[in-house]
Amino acid sequence: MRKQVEERTVREVMTPTPVAVRPSTTVGELKALFEAHDFNAFPVVDEAGALCGMVSKLDFLRMFRPARRRWLPDLRAVWAERVEDIMCSAIIAVEPGDPVVVAVDLMVETKLRSLPVVDRRGGKPVLVGIVSRKDLLRCLTIEEDRGHA
Repeated sequence: MRKQVEERTVREVMTPTPVAVRPSTTVGELKALFEAHDFNAFPVVDEAGALCGMVSKLDFLRMFRPARRRWLPDLRAVWAERVEDIMCSAIIAVEPGDPVVVAVDLMVETKLRSLPVVDRRGGKPVLVGIVSRKDLLRCLTIEEDRGHA
């Protein structure tokens, strides 16, 4: 069996201009966006479109995690009112010109379901798209070996 990733760039498979939120977006607005869209995460951008982080359904769910046994819940999440209170600000992203295999590798290593796509402008990562596992699946090929009997 032959397995390969097509030689394409992230630009060719990404979703351009994804739905994004701001750090000031309320958690109520975020909940409505999760209900309206079948996305696992939203990029978080500032007024200039620079990527600040990502906020996922898991980040949202952490707000409702009760204290169990001796562990305390994350108080910042419990008291969260805005996306900036629960988002992950560690940015793991790809660029439009990166080969698709770079995005595949990052998703496998980080277990992320989607990656923001950024252009570096003025030293800042400006959001230009998002690439999901579904997007990458379209670039994978498997060919069965045709043995001679």
